[in-house]
Amino acid sequence: MMVNYRPLVQIALLGVAVALGTLVLGWWVVPVIGMTWGLVARDRERPQLVVAMAAGLGWALLILWTATQGPVGQVARRAAGVMEMPGPMLALMTVLFAMAVAWSAAVVAGEMRRRET
Repeated sequence: MMVNYRPLVQIALLGVAVALGTLVLGWWVVPVIGMTWGLVARDRERPQLVVAMAAGLGWALLILWTATQGPVGQVARRAAGVMEMPGPMLALMTVLFAMAVAWSAAVVAGEMRRRET
């Protein structure tokens, strides 16, 4: 039985691209990468899922990296308190936001590509 590691490699590479892109250019990189992947990944199975997982991984990496750089726990508690939710929930919602944006952009790009053909 052969295991297909291609999606895992794609998620890892796209995740690093999302993290670095977000770090350098801001959160707008997430829909750009999602849309690009939706256009490029023609024959791949479930490109929306791959790019959503990558965006989540990328932002989770950014959250973990940021946690090592300063008082993230204190800031997260205050921000979460303003939003009336626990700190870990705020981190989870942040990751889910990136996943939803990337997934949506990939779906739109896929539909655009289908309508052109």
